[in-house]
Amino acid sequence: MPFRTATLRAARDLTPWVRELTLDPGPGFSFVPGQWVSLRMPREGHPDPLARSYSIASEPREDGCFELAVTRVEGGPGSAFLHALKVGDSLTITHAQGFFTMPDPLPRPVLLVATGTGLCPLRSMLRARLAAGDPTRFTLLLGVRTEEDLLYREELQGLARTHPNVRFEPTLSRPAGAWAGRTGYVQTHFPALVSELGLCDAYVCGLTGMIKEARRVLKEALGFPRERIHTERYD
Repeated sequence: MPFRTATLRAARDLTPWVRELTLDPGPGFSFVPGQWVSLRMPREGHPDPLARSYSIASEPREDGCFELAVTRVEGGPGSAFLHALKVGDSLTITHAQGFFTMPDPLPRPVLLVATGTGLCPLRSMLRARLAAGDPTRFTLLLGVRTEEDLLYREELQGLARTHPNVRFEPTLSRPAGAWAGRTGYVQTHFPALVSELGLCDAYVCGLTGMIKEARRVLKEALGFPRERIHTERYD
């Protein structure tokens, strides 16, 4: 597998637990929105590097850089290393990989469903489509625990305001305070959102348990055939 060196150009906190990294992979790197890269990181006391894979969270950019969103895991050596990186530091990455991508043109409206950092490939897809002027109707359903966990909240709200074909629907499984939005797990909102979109495709990214339940609801309750359900798990 070919490797290359990427340099950290910028970093910011998206939530208290998730850090966004902007990496410069150098010339000749390309990807399709929805794909992921594997990182190689040194680990103390081991001759072999630690490998971790992350979906690209941004659309292809003119400067060649791309973004990742990394959740800090308690006791996790990979996330600890990435949260400690400083601008100018470098790390080894692979080329972009994966088949969780969209056809062009899209045949139907799209329900985008994510939990946590499963948002990353969907954000990449959505931003790329909007940049290209795609008029397809998109409803993005993002499930997290608390309001503090909402990734890219202001950005996604802004996209929904400025693009009449985009709808952003966050839902909290552990709401608190004055939250007046949707609550509960993402799959509980499928019937209403699919009813509004009509005949549509679903692109779903999250942990295995959520993916299984989402597939069940889409297929058994809503009659989706297999070819209209596209999934990617990250655990």
